[in-house]
Amino acid sequence: MVYMFINFAVEVMVFLIFIRCFLSFIPHNPYNQIWRFVYDATNPLLEVCARVLPDSLKYPVDFTPMVALLLLQMIIYPVLMWIVGIIF
Repeated sequence: MVYMFINFAVEVMVFLIFIRCFLSFIPHNPYNQIWRFVYDATNPLLEVCARVLPDSLKYPVDFTPMVALLLLQMIIYPVLMWIVGIIF
């Protein structure tokens, strides 16, 4: 049950990061409620990654979302496998 909840939360975060990346290519109102939710949900993770990355990886193309996705894959999934190992 815990595994399914954490896995679902990670998949939702990945989906929201992809939506945010897509929004950067189209004109939109960032104060719309739906878009505001996407920004508010993804900002904590992306801000941590942005602080760690050097400026050369932020301009002209921002690699922060890719680093955030790699972080989710490299940290969360081993934790999930550890949880599965404990449960079973």
